[in-house]
Amino acid sequence: MDIKKILGGVSPYSRTQVDKGDSTSASSRLERAKTRVRSTSAEGDKVSVSSDALLVAEAAKTAEESPDVRVDRVEALRQQVQSGSYTPDSRKIAEKLVQSDLEFLRG
Repeated sequence: MDIKKILGGVSPYSRTQVDKGDSTSASSRLERAKTRVRSTSAEGDKVSVSSDALLVAEAAKTAEESPDVRVDRVEALRQQVQSGSYTPDSRKIAEKLVQSDLEFLRG
């Protein structure tokens, strides 16, 4: 069984970074970003970044840093498939697909 990333490892937020290598809290990074925006606006150009956009960037960064594969779960499923004891619940799968579509449509 071959498992691949859905987006092929490309994230639409991969170039959006709040601070590289900073381990401080999101709120302190948000304050520093606001300060940078204020300081650059004094030089002539004005940049406005909403707090929502910064939170999305922070969430994307956290998601990128988290492990892509739950090794223990993959190994357990691999053993079930090899032994023939893997029986997925198609009803549960269908429910989750419909639920996911409804959440997507609600926006």
